Amino acid sequence: MKEHYCTYCGKDTYDVDIEYLIGGNHLACVLADMPELKDWAKGSTKKKKPVEISNWSKLVGNKFDVMGASFIIMDAEYNGIIYSAWVHPIDDMEAIARVTLFADNMHMQVKVIPPLDYNHIPYDLSSTITKHHISNPSIFIQTICEALLSDATTRDLLLYVSRKQDTSRFKGRGITSLTGLNGSSGNNLW
Repeated sequence: MKEHYCTYCGKDTYDVDIEYLIGGNHLACVLADMPELKDWAKGSTKKKKPVEISNWSKLVGNKFDVMGASFIIMDAEYNGIIYSAWVHPIDDMEAIARVTLFADNMHMQVKVIPPLDYNHIPYDLSSTITKHHISNPSIFIQTICEALLSDATTRDLLLYVSRKQDTSRFKGRGITSLTGLNGSSGNNLW
């Protein structure tokens, strides 16, 4: 009877299935001894350090327009690895969306909260972003806008908010303000 021993660990390999052997050695022992695999295993087991956003608070007070609707970011918060900011329509104290960024996996969630008179339940939009998307506040705001525009229901909601804001802007101005007629000339270009 021929003896079968692994040259790496010295254990008997006679009863080991052939799929788990390289020559007469254990597959695990051979792989563990390869330096390039050791480096690869070390790199793959390291956890990524969550991204830290030092200028997250600079989002507060930023105004932006999407599909004719005007918004402002309020209440940017940081809690461990979770960053969040609330998006409000201009002239409205009720938030329309909460943007949450999970820094450990760069997953962005936008929870859309339609106004009560819109008759729609809250829903989530999500995407994975890169470090470039958070490199400065204006690029991140553009990323929020793209997320809002990515969904048909949200685009309808944006049009609704835009019409509501237009109605409140033009309320009480009268027909002469809308047509640009003031005085005898009617020229209101400058």
